[in-house]
Amino acid sequence: MSQHVPNDIRDRGTITHEDVLGLNFIRKPSPHHFRGHFREGLRSRIIQVLDPFDVEAETNGLMQAGIKRYPLARPLRMLRIFRKPISSLMDITDEIVNYQIIQKHLPSAYYASSSEFLVDYIKPDKCEIVLCGLQEFVDGEALDPWNPEILESIRSYYRSHIPPGHGAVEVFVDRKIDILQQHTRAFIQHLKNMARTARRLPDLAGVGNILYTPAATIHLVDINNISKIPASDDIPIDDKEYPACDKSIEALSLIEKGILGRPVDLQEDLYRFFLNPERMQRVKDIEKGFKARITARGPYPQP
Repeated sequence: MSQHVPNDIRDRGTITHEDVLGLNFIRKPSPHHFRGHFREGLRSRIIQVLDPFDVEAETNGLMQAGIKRYPLARPLRMLRIFRKPISSLMDITDEIVNYQIIQKHLPSAYYASSSEFLVDYIKPDKCEIVLCGLQEFVDGEALDPWNPEILESIRSYYRSHIPPGHGAVEVFVDRKIDILQQHTRAFIQHLKNMARTARRLPDLAGVGNILYTPAATIHLVDINNISKIPASDDIPIDDKEYPACDKSIEALSLIEKGILGRPVDLQEDLYRFFLNPERMQRVKDIEKGFKARITARGPYPQP
C-alpha cells in the first residue's frame, strides 16, 4: 500500500531536494541543492541551502593528501518556511516588529541574521501567503538549558574539537570555556535589558534555539518567537498554547547558573516575579497540558 504524502511541504516528515524544487516560489533550475535540516521546530520547517559541489564531495568523496575523505557539506544559508499562514497585515507587522526588537537589543554577533520575505504558496487546492526567511547558517552545537550537567556537556564538546597536534587538552578546554562564559555573560545582560526596556524576550526554552560554536561564541537562532512580558500575574501562552515567556525566563536563569556557575539572584526583579514557587507550579501545570496535546496530535500539527 502506497503511503500518503502531504501536498504541503510544511506537513511532510522528510524534505528532499525535489520537494523544494517543486515549490512555486523556488527558481528552476536552481544553482543550489536543498535538503531538510536535522533540527526542526514547531513553527517552521528548516531547509539547508547547499552548494552542489559540496554535496558531490560529501557523497562521492574528495582526495586530500592521498586520503579519500567525505567532508560534510556546510550550508550556505538556512531556508525557513513558517508553518503558520499569514492571515492579516497585523501578522506581518508583528513579525517585523519582533525582528526589529532583536536587532535593536542584541549585537549582531549574538543572533543569526535573516532576510524575511513573503511568498504566494500555490498548492493544488488553494493559495496561501506564507512567511519565509533566508537565515545565516551558524555552525554550532545545540544548547540545552534543561541539562543539569550543561557545563560538563560543553566541556566534552570542546574536548572533541581540539585541533590536531594540540597537546594541553584541559588548557585548551579551559580557554574555550572562559571565552564562552564572557560571551554568555554579555548575551544574558543584553537579554535582560531587552526584557526590562522592550518588555519582550525571545524563546530560549527550546533545545537548539541557542547554539554555541567551535569559536566559543553564542548565538540565538530562533529569532521569530518573541514573547511579551506581562505586567500582571496572568501567565501568557503563545500560539501553540505553550507558556513560552515564563519558560524562557526559567531557561535564562538555568543558563546563567549552569554556564556562569553563579547562583541565581532571586531578588532580581525579573526572577523574583517569574520564579516564585506558586507561579512556577501554575506554569508547570500549563506545560503538562501542552505536552499531553502534542503527544496526542503529533509534534507538527497543520497550521
